[in-house]
Amino acid sequence: MKNIFWISSYPKSGNTMVRLFMSCYFFTNDGILKDLNIIKNITIFNNINIFKKIKNFEEIDEFKKNPSNISKYWINAQERLYEIYPKKVFFFKTHNSNIEFKGNKFTNNKLTRGFIYIVRDPRSVLVSAKNHYNYKSYDEGFNYLNSERHLSLAKYHVLPEFLLSWKSNYLSWKKFLEKNPNLGLIIKFEDLVSNPEKNFLKIMNFIREKHYFNFDNKKFLNSLKSIKLNNLIKFEENSGFDERGSENTNFFRKGLKDEWKEEVPKIILNKIEKTYNKEMKELGYL
Repeated sequence: MKNIFWISSYPKSGNTMVRLFMSCYFFTNDGILKDLNIIKNITIFNNINIFKKIKNFEEIDEFKKNPSNISKYWINAQERLYEIYPKKVFFFKTHNSNIEFKGNKFTNNKLTRGFIYIVRDPRSVLVSAKNHYNYKSYDEGFNYLNSERHLSLAKYHVLPEFLLSWKSNYLSWKKFLEKNPNLGLIIKFEDLVSNPEKNFLKIMNFIREKHYFNFDNKKFLNSLKSIKLNNLIKFEENSGFDERGSENTNFFRKGLKDEWKEEVPKIILNKIEKTYNKEMKELGYL
């Protein structure tokens, strides 16, 4: 039944960059990006069209009223995909914490072929999230970053996700890996940026171990060139991008590692570093 690869992360941690790279490699002939819409080949798992494959699935308005009800359908949706497409392998984006809620697990080792979890310095996540979600202040942004009740709401064709806090999101996938050795790869956004060839190759080798394919080095290098920030900014300026936060905010910005040093007030930095001290030290952020 293992037919799902998860591309997982807390929001604003590099998920889009990884999916664009994978889309260029797996869904083009040459690895060259021609349209940002190619990312739709790796859709978000909480797309309502996936869940509608479940018989008698509720209307989206129900999840606007009771967002946590989505947990009842997590495993059902994944099992249904296997029933319909037993030979197909899916790549799904998710920001969901890998948790169990009221007896409902987000996923399990029978349905998951593998997962890639991208983790990013929470100070950088805060800067990027403030811009993307138009938070009024860094204090407001930190409250979301640190909320254990943080659920994204249902809207349009997208169902709720249990984001939780930066810490809980990261630890949920880390614990899943500890219980299921070799099932996942946790990789830092900062490593993908500082040494893309080495670290994207880690991703490719991990996928190849779980789902064999003939590796094409030229296509790999073209895919890396395609996701260079300046290239993505040009594409967005010319054609827009569906995943941007608002009409007035560009999705692709600076992509810097240490932007927080100039942006975030010291009092907020202290809160983050105190709250996530253990995890940040473990990841080499402190």
